[in-house]
Parts: sequence; C-alpha cells; structure tokens
Amino acid sequence: MGTTTGKVLMSYDIDKSHTQVKTDLEVLGYLERFKHNNDPKIYTLPNTTLWHPTKSSNQAMIDLKMVCTKLKVTLEKVITVKATEFVGI
Repeated sequence: MGTTTGKVLMSYDIDKSHTQVKTDLEVLGYLERFKHNNDPKIYTLPNTTLWHPTKSSNQAMIDLKMVCTKLKVTLEKVITVKATEFVGI
C-alpha cells in the first residue's frame, strides 16, 4: 500500500507553525508550484498542499509526521496520493 514511487500529492491540516512545516518539507524536496507541459503559467497549490516528484504516498506520510513531531505540531488530517497528472487554475 502506497509504496510505488513517483509524483505524490499531499494535503494536510495542522494546528500551528504552518510556515515552518512547509519550509521543512520544501527542504525535503516538496513543492507548492507546478507547470503544465507547454503552458508557461506556473500554478500554485492551496496553502497546505504540496507535491513531490519521486516519493511514495507512504514516504510522504512519514516525512510529514517526522516534521510535525520535530516541531511539536499536531497533525490533524492528512491525505497522500499517487498523482500522475496535475491540472489547475
């Protein structure tokens, strides 16, 4: 379950320290922006949604839990999914 690596999308709710959690996840390679193939526009995901190009959904969950534990942040909700395609506005 959740062990195939590739593009993974993660959306979460936490109780505090939103900026620091996102910063720590970005250090691990998570991104808040994406581009469509030939579209010059850069799309930004919602505030507590990130993606990674080469993780599994299990690893994304582990990474988020690790960051939250380190920062003493309560992880209220999270979903991580394998995502092969992004479309946005």
